[in-house]
Amino acid sequence: MGFKPKNHYSFSQISTFKSCREQYKLVYFEGIRKKSESIEAFMGKCVHATLEWLYQKENIAKPYLTFDSICTKYDDIWVGSWHKDIFIADVRMGSDNYYSIGKRCLSNYYHKYGPTFDEYVVGTELALDFRMDGKYHFRGVIDRLDRPKPGRYVIHDYKTGKHPLTVNSAKNNLQLVIYHLCVQEKFDDVKDITLTWHFLRQGVEVSIHHSADEMIKFKKKLKKQVDQIVDLTSDSGNFYPKESILCNWCYYWQECSAKTTGNPVRRAE
Repeated sequence: MGFKPKNHYSFSQISTFKSCREQYKLVYFEGIRKKSESIEAFMGKCVHATLEWLYQKENIAKPYLTFDSICTKYDDIWVGSWHKDIFIADVRMGSDNYYSIGKRCLSNYYHKYGPTFDEYVVGTELALDFRMDGKYHFRGVIDRLDRPKPGRYVIHDYKTGKHPLTVNSAKNNLQLVIYHLCVQEKFDDVKDITLTWHFLRQGVEVSIHHSADEMIKFKKKLKKQVDQIVDLTSDSGNFYPKESILCNWCYYWQECSAKTTGNPVRRAE
């Protein structure tokens, strides 16, 4: 017995399929959504929400913003979003440590780009999609999209993790390739697209451009990956667990056929 193929795909879906097929089955076929989240994911969401607030019209219009005002907003988001289903996998760390890491991310960003934030922002947390060859439907949510001049677009992606991408790794990253294709589909005046990652912990920015030939290759790669998923949906036995260190951060430990005990990670306090 198999599953009905999905009618759209995202980078998260493709990434989940590659890391663990059983998790893909639980999330995208069985529709199991968990309230649980890792403290790293929670911290990242709070930082993203603060930066989204930073680029709202009323803030862009101000001559400058103080870092204290940004910290106040971050505090409000952290406290207001906190819930009992946040867990910590690293026993050496507590919630205060991650709160401080998030604050450092914002400090690095503010002191690199502030105190004024007057970029030509098209949108933040911008949901876009595109269809390729009438068969492949992709969706993406862009952290921030700028249009500094007619025809020129800059796609920004914020990362709060430990390890920044190298330029070579960034060139092969499919997440922003999907966003690139979404922007091309959405806007008629596109002449140039820059992909920019902000690695906030390290205060590092990586920007790249893709040529037309490179984008053709990426399209073929995306088609191949989606075709692989679709081909395997005919048999549910193809969606088996893949055990690794990443299991400690998995929200689906109880449902996993490879696990017989509860997830040993502790809840954040």
